Amino acid sequence: MKRSAILLGTSLLGLLALGAYLLLGQGQGTADLCTNPPAAATGLTNEAILSLRIEDLKEGQGPQAITSNTVRVQYIGRLVDGKEFDSSCRPGRGPFEFTLGAGQVIPGWDSGIVGMRVGGQRRLIIPAHLAYGERSPSPEIPPGAALVFDVELLEIK
Repeated sequence: MKRSAILLGTSLLGLLALGAYLLLGQGQGTADLCTNPPAAATGLTNEAILSLRIEDLKEGQGPQAITSNTVRVQYIGRLVDGKEFDSSCRPGRGPFEFTLGAGQVIPGWDSGIVGMRVGGQRRLIIPAHLAYGERSPSPEIPPGAALVFDVELLEIK
């Protein structure tokens, strides 16, 4: 009887520790951005966004991204009015991988993700000239639109 009580108590403590570990987001591969997305930015207009703005929403503790690194990120893309136009968090999608500084993404991303640490979340408020300019790739993004991306750096390869 005493042995089973000790075994039960130890098992419960182990489960509680595991739950706390996962709840605090310390598990490998967690993508907090997708499970707990930040509220959309407010009070922005296309005309008022003239340069790249970087806001760290959560400081990462891992390695720091530099130009030429291949990075894996989760992201949510919105227009300045808060309307979501794209997200790697949507069902059937997954993290996005690219090489920083190689021109594989819009210039606002190539500049705005440099310096992020793994585990960090950053908001990039990108003027139209560092996004798609007048050549929109999608009907959901008007020509000349400034864009807001919330990005979580998952991994540096």
